[in-house]
Amino acid sequence: MTAKIKLNAASGGGSFSLQAPSSSANNRVFTLPDSADATILTSTTATGKILQVVSNSSNTNVTTSGSTISDILNVSITPASASNKILLMATCCLFVSPSSNAYSGVRIYKGTSSSGTLLIKQVGGQTDGVNTYTQAGISFVDSPNTTSATTYTLSILRESGNTTSVSTDNLTYTIIAQEIAA
Repeated sequence: MTAKIKLNAASGGGSFSLQAPSSSANNRVFTLPDSADATILTSTTATGKILQVVSNSSNTNVTTSGSTISDILNVSITPASASNKILLMATCCLFVSPSSNAYSGVRIYKGTSSSGTLLIKQVGGQTDGVNTYTQAGISFVDSPNTTSATTYTLSILRESGNTTSVSTDNLTYTIIAQEIAA
């Protein structure tokens, strides 16, 4: 079959259609509106579409004290395009041991450890002399500007106070990286 161009005129407006040769697999027809400008996507990677999801979880106990930052988990993702974004999400439950006005912290770094670039931090889990569990959820959108593998690291620390320690207490913690088409 041959391709065709079809112009339709109707009262109050019209439409313009391009139609490829028919195939038994699909109907490849698209229509442009006559009332506004439009952009036709010519690939399956539409803006805002999630292209891939990579995650990592663990329940291995990690404890930190003093001013030490402890890296607990990382994830690596390779963007398909340098213009795409990476949506990072992480969750963990932290156990803060007794101390007055003690706070725990969760951070995400770009790199294989906390010596990389700090992207976002969250402080929480205040305790006033009693054992406290605190749930931490954190998210960030990164623009890696590369098509090379990029690693992100989830870390915990004692943010302030005289906390004896902050630990993951063998509870599950997760970091997720999603590539979003730009």
